[in-house]
Amino acid sequence: LNGMSLIKRGAYALEPQVNGFSGGQLNVTIDGMRMFGACTDKMDPITSYIEPTNLKTISIKQGTNSCSTGCNIGGAVDMALLEPITDSTKAHIASVAFGYESISRSKNLLFTLGLGNEKWSWLLDGVYRKNENYRDGNNQEVAFSQFEKTNLHTALKYTPDAINSFKADVLFDLAQNVGYPALPMDVSLARATLFALEYQRKTKNELKAKLYVNQVLHIMDDSQRDSLYLLENAPVGKSDSVYMRMDMPGVSSTLGAYVQLIIPWNEKNKLTLKADNYTNNSIAEMTMHMRYAGFLPETPMYMQTWPAMLRNVSGLFAENSTYLTDKLTLTANGRVDFNIDRLQSEYGQQQFSIFNYELDKTQSKWVKSLNLSAQYRVSAGFTAIVATGYAERMPTIGERLGFYLYNAYDGYDYIGNPYLKPEKSNFFRLDMQYSNSQLKVNLNQSLSLVRDYIMGITNPQIPAMNFYTNGTRVYANVPNAKLYSADLQILYSPLKSLSVFMFSKFTYGEINTAEPMPLIPPLKNIVAVQYEKNNLSLQAECESAMAQNRVNTNYGELSTPAYSVFNLKSGYQFNVSKLLLNAGLGVTNLLNKAYYEHLDWGRIYRPGRSIELYLKVSY
Repeated sequence: LNGMSLIKRGAYALEPQVNGFSGGQLNVTIDGMRMFGACTDKMDPITSYIEPTNLKTISIKQGTNSCSTGCNIGGAVDMALLEPITDSTKAHIASVAFGYESISRSKNLLFTLGLGNEKWSWLLDGVYRKNENYRDGNNQEVAFSQFEKTNLHTALKYTPDAINSFKADVLFDLAQNVGYPALPMDVSLARATLFALEYQRKTKNELKAKLYVNQVLHIMDDSQRDSLYLLENAPVGKSDSVYMRMDMPGVSSTLGAYVQLIIPWNEKNKLTLKADNYTNNSIAEMTMHMRYAGFLPETPMYMQTWPAMLRNVSGLFAENSTYLTDKLTLTANGRVDFNIDRLQSEYGQQQFSIFNYELDKTQSKWVKSLNLSAQYRVSAGFTAIVATGYAERMPTIGERLGFYLYNAYDGYDYIGNPYLKPEKSNFFRLDMQYSNSQLKVNLNQSLSLVRDYIMGITNPQIPAMNFYTNGTRVYANVPNAKLYSADLQILYSPLKSLSVFMFSKFTYGEINTAEPMPLIPPLKNIVAVQYEKNNLSLQAECESAMAQNRVNTNYGELSTPAYSVFNLKSGYQFNVSKLLLNAGLGVTNLLNKAYYEHLDWGRIYRPGRSIELYLKVSY
């Protein structure tokens, strides 16, 4: 995907990064619905609650031109849920698939079931996964890399006529015993539930309205890690690194709705209007149980790492596309959001009083975005798109009110700043696309000039809370930062059965001091050769990355060596009576390379050579 990289803290729940932006700098939505993780350590990005079985498409918008789901500076990732079949020629469908990966003894069971007629259609899909600890390229077991997960999604759709349709979605995701080898804590339970009702009306104009509610419960757990609190569990001759036990539950609940109207004014103009609102309630707590060797346990200490807070955001979005000629199209869009934060916890106010912060119980702020783009068809196969924009984004709850959030990447505790200004970005993008019968080439470049960039700044006057931290950092606005990215995609098909694909992506980030921005991936390249004929498919691919020596050591970064990894994949499909069978066999990391990527926290080696089996039966 264009601009996409992944931040990895273990074998589970990789966090998306787009052109160097991540976390609160991105809008991550499910079918346009806002949803927020409940973990202060970003161990549960929203992408972790979606599975391929219930995924229809993934779409990415770059930079400030992502404001249809909310004002933001980095981009947007939307995951559309699979819909029930509405084809009356297929009254019912069913499929069951089983997958196995040798490196982690991973067992994966996936299924889909669909029923439908002319007016009613129903879908049920799900997955069960269980992974044990994997082994790296040195044949060493990576402790705390296991997980177990169940995901279910069902949708019911009613289409009374050719104009109107109604749809209901329910999503349930439950992960248990999730290990994070790069972090000092694991997750005993991560649960997400989502309910949505949707109405669409398609005439000359298109109307779409949706009402939704979702909740995320996340419980961090260090009970499997060494600790002086449980002295009898300490392995003989091994020093313990954790001096306390911590219970850390978090809850995030969101209620939202939006209405979108698409109006073709005439043959040359199309207007999109959207009004939306969501309310998010969140709280994250920590209870610390301290004990020193030779002493009785101390009284448990309680604090709210995210004080109980309600955030309400109301937004208006408008976009107009004008088809000036057969070659030129102009698009302008804009958005305004009104944010209201209500601190619902007296305890949270008391916590921040030790830093001489006077917290208002209610704080409101307007943020805005405006974008322009032009698409010009230079010739029959060549198109150029130029875009520019401006946007602002509100600080996240953690950036505003986080209280002693431990960051395992740089080893510092982080404290929020209630007085943060919104980040502001000027965005520029150039896309060039060329295609003919055998060749497709996409070259994309973007530049973001960010003001009031938010990052943690070391405050030596605030003592660290834990013995193993390097100090305390407070979120602050730095004057400016800049991010440049470029993506190149080439697809060449010399024969109908043969294709060669290459994808290269590069990101450059710098903060106001001319120091490198932390967590910026190096140049990465993927080359894949695919052969398909009749029912057989074969693919060989090479994934490689340059060394990343442009690092910010103040934020825990070290240089990352270059690597190359080779993978082989094959598939074959055939019919048995009315059943369609798909079988797959692959080998990832063919040469058993011991490697890690620059965005992998803790420099934990990725899985070594793995044999992967896949079998799917469809009806």
